Amino acid sequence: MTLFLIGLALVLAGGVSAVATRRGDGRRGDVLYQALVAGGCVAAAVDPARVLAGRPAVTLAVRATTPGGDWVLGIDALSAVFLVAVLGVSALCAVFGTHDLRREAADHHDGVRRPTWFAQLSFAVLVVAIALVVAARSVVVFLGAWEVMAIGSYVLIVTHHEVADVRRAGLIYLVATHTATLALFVMFSTWQVGASDWTFAALGAASPSLSAGARLAILLLALFAFGFKAGLVPLHFWLPPAHAAAPSHVSALMSGVVIKTGIYGLLRVLLMLGGAPAWWGWLVLGIGATSGVLGVLWALAQHDTKRLLAYHSVENIGIILMGIGVGVLGVAHGAPAIALLGFAGGLLHTVNHALFKSLLFLGAGAVYRATGTRNMEELGGLARRMPWTWAGFIIGAAAIIGVPPFNGFVSEWLVYQGLFAAGQSSELLRLALLGIPALALIGALALACFTKVAGVVFLGTARSARAAGAEEAGRGAIAAMLLLAGTCVVLGSLPPLGLALVTGAARALAGTSVVVPEAVVSSAWTISLLALVTAGLVSVLWAVRTAALRRRIVRYEPTWGCGYDAVTPRMQYTASSFASSILGMFGRLSGARVEKTALALHTHSVDLVLDGVALPMWSAMHRVALRMRALQHGGGRLHFYLLSILGALLALLAYLVVGPRP
Repeated sequence: MTLFLIGLALVLAGGVSAVATRRGDGRRGDVLYQALVAGGCVAAAVDPARVLAGRPAVTLAVRATTPGGDWVLGIDALSAVFLVAVLGVSALCAVFGTHDLRREAADHHDGVRRPTWFAQLSFAVLVVAIALVVAARSVVVFLGAWEVMAIGSYVLIVTHHEVADVRRAGLIYLVATHTATLALFVMFSTWQVGASDWTFAALGAASPSLSAGARLAILLLALFAFGFKAGLVPLHFWLPPAHAAAPSHVSALMSGVVIKTGIYGLLRVLLMLGGAPAWWGWLVLGIGATSGVLGVLWALAQHDTKRLLAYHSVENIGIILMGIGVGVLGVAHGAPAIALLGFAGGLLHTVNHALFKSLLFLGAGAVYRATGTRNMEELGGLARRMPWTWAGFIIGAAAIIGVPPFNGFVSEWLVYQGLFAAGQSSELLRLALLGIPALALIGALALACFTKVAGVVFLGTARSARAAGAEEAGRGAIAAMLLLAGTCVVLGSLPPLGLALVTGAARALAGTSVVVPEAVVSSAWTISLLALVTAGLVSVLWAVRTAALRRRIVRYEPTWGCGYDAVTPRMQYTASSFASSILGMFGRLSGARVEKTALALHTHSVDLVLDGVALPMWSAMHRVALRMRALQHGGGRLHFYLLSILGALLALLAYLVVGPRP
């Protein structure tokens, strides 16, 4: 654990260096910040990498005299999977963010010149907090790091706090995350009643003696609290506005890493409890399918690139939950092979999503920095002006829709195989086969959505002067995107490599020593190899064609313009027109509202949960609170105020007299 802690200290030192060098040479300060943060992430990742390579789990305990017992940290197979993803993505996001913030400080096209040192310090603190959440082995350390992670995320979300929508997004996030934190307090308090102390080891040892009611409460509270952080439907409503409001590299970190702490929390609870009943597995599988379908459907209705990507996070959390649900059902029904496929698919998709979603957010951030807009209707033709960003974005888009030979295909293939294997069971488990149509629908809608994004943003002609004058991002930003893109290709081209990362943790969750069937691995490898060969042949043919045409005079003619003298940008598909026919099949469930005129078609989206449920409920609570405000002072009469206090004390005393004894 020593190298892990040294690495985290270096990350913090990077944040401090940004403060120390804020009045000096900005570029030298940025280089120092990048070196410390990236170097710290690499150093901290050594211990998790060793555990993934087969070394024993490591633990560090610090004696504490404060309430809550000892402070314990540890890295086992489950923590190692998440830490590798956290630290790898954080290092690249830090590099991209440095270049992005520098360009923002130079441009300040919004009229506000804001310093970068505070954002860099907050980013470093957030990275350390996330790593400590995953490494924590005691409740005090876990909840402390969880709260620092929540506040650090909020500070970065409201970086552009002078904008009203940003402040609103930050408030919604703050309310949501602390609601989840309160549920965690209740969950751990319920769990600790029969435990000797507040360490995870003690809670795990006390799990067999828990009553049925306590286990039910723990499982439901864990799903609520960690589901809120992960962004599952209907607890997702904080996620799209928060990710859209934050700086792009922060959005990448939040979508790729922060929401995965919710997935980690669920899996850690499963390990500590020793499994979950079948009904919980069915519940998680159903919520996952619902989140996946609705998340991608609502993404299709968006015109803001970052909000669209945020809804795709909801979709991919749904796919991860489907894998976890299959794993839980496999354990509950005594089918270890099915459980291993489900957990391995969910874990690998967690890692893969961290990679390709971070890549997509960084690509969207590069586009925003070059054009000053996230509205797809004002973009177009950027592939010619930003070829490296286009290359990275298209790889991320292919990965997220599960196209081989990219990493998203491998993890989704494992989830598919788990569902197919469940369908061959003779027990009730075979009903899990119904998840296959849901997963297929998710893939089809994701294909339509990223066809829209890639076509409207990068292809065609520019729809505005800002898009026409776009320039490529800096070298550091491009390097960060290409490293993520290369990792997506490597993990997709070599399926056993990604599977090796998650096998240990998946076995621990499934409670088995079996291996993933060779047929599953070989079939994934065969498909990826065929895709690689096809891509190679296409590249060779393209190169031959290009070389042959160099020696010939080529005549280019414009395509038929439907009888018009000149083709204009208005003749292209817009984001609204491309998606309207698909969204129309789902009616009001899509969240899209269509506005048609004689000359144009526009759509705008609403979040059915945020705008239809959460905000009206908040307004009602606000009105009730205002009416009850007079009770705070006893209606202006002192004796009423004293009587209310006395009544509360009597109620508490009555509970102590007749309530349950420890």
